[in-house]
Amino acid sequence: MPVEKFFDEFLKQLPTATPAKMSELMARAEIIFRQAGYRDELPDDLKNILILRTDKIGDMILTSGFLRELRKNFPRAQITLVTSPTTFPIVELCPYVNEILTVDKSSLDEKEFPAMLEPIIEFCRKNFWRKRFSHAFLPQWDSSNFSDLLIAWLSGARERIGYGLCPAMDLLGSLDAVVEGRDTFLLTKNIISPRSLVSEVEKIFYVLEAGGFQITETHMELFFGEDDFVRARKLLQTVPPNCKKILLGIGSSGAGRQYPVEKYLVAFKELAKKNIVVVLVGGRAELNDAKFLENNLPHGKVLNLVGKTTLRETEAVISQIDFYVGNDTGVMHMAAASKIPCLVLYREAQDKEDHLPGVFSEFRRFPPWQTNSIILRPDSQLEECAKLPPVYGWCHYSEPHCITQITPQEIIDAFEVLETLA
Repeated sequence: MPVEKFFDEFLKQLPTATPAKMSELMARAEIIFRQAGYRDELPDDLKNILILRTDKIGDMILTSGFLRELRKNFPRAQITLVTSPTTFPIVELCPYVNEILTVDKSSLDEKEFPAMLEPIIEFCRKNFWRKRFSHAFLPQWDSSNFSDLLIAWLSGARERIGYGLCPAMDLLGSLDAVVEGRDTFLLTKNIISPRSLVSEVEKIFYVLEAGGFQITETHMELFFGEDDFVRARKLLQTVPPNCKKILLGIGSSGAGRQYPVEKYLVAFKELAKKNIVVVLVGGRAELNDAKFLENNLPHGKVLNLVGKTTLRETEAVISQIDFYVGNDTGVMHMAAASKIPCLVLYREAQDKEDHLPGVFSEFRRFPPWQTNSIILRPDSQLEECAKLPPVYGWCHYSEPHCITQITPQEIIDAFEVLETLA
């Protein structure tokens, strides 16, 4: 194959290539792809579609509706999804894709371009070059998707539609010419979402809209099986049938987004007087906090499932609970996908929500989607953060900081309201 022969030589020159030489090699690679027919139009009955989504669990949950709507637009296509090893289990049973491949993005240093290229080239050689892709979609609205952009381009896909390295260029001003040139080279349609689109789900669906495709439904989905459901029922069987089950989301992808577990304990000691049982789920990172709550809440009022469920079993457990209370985390988005009422705590101060919310606002970008919800946030930043420049989530600390201003009593009072929304 001419593409494989070219990239064999490409890889030999890679270790010593200057930036100018690298640009020359990339330009020549595009010519080779075109000469080999990879950029040619494919008949409708031979469409192969590639989707790149290699980030976190919550992001994949938010992309579930995109997968469904894409399938509606391409009912006969062969659809391949590339995701991370972590998120693979939650899409393994997705009925809208034909094939799922995994890439460990954490092993790719996006600051070391030549070193990152070699494993991506080998990944594409192994999985894509003996196929022909009509489209590649990149729905991640984030500046950390360089590896996905490279995979899309090196897959040979004719149309490459999605967000580039600076999707907020219309919000933040002029774009560096190097970054802009890279985006327009790797993508055939570099999407800039309108300022009016703030939530991440809206931005994900906009990739289809901007590409000229139809969207008929905008809800999210969970993809677990019957075995997962049966396992979840067994795990929950100790909860009395007349008790309401509250999922307490104690984890998060960053400690700065976590409400202190000691304060959750104060709130839930009071809520435990109700006819409720607190259900805890999570992985190894939540083991200590879960054990702390299990040991300190009244006997029979907590069911600790942390470390006892797979991701799909966690989804199945969540589908059978009554309320979610906790941090902005992947399990919150699972609860929202199941239309469960959510009470969510964010670190973002209320007096900052109108400053470029589509970029800096955690609350506006990642709310519980299409379910009844109550949001708790601190009134203002703590003094240390207020003196610093804008940052995503508005709290600069890597441990619980601004979020700690929310009181346990606020959680108790908000849950009283949440019960009326069920």
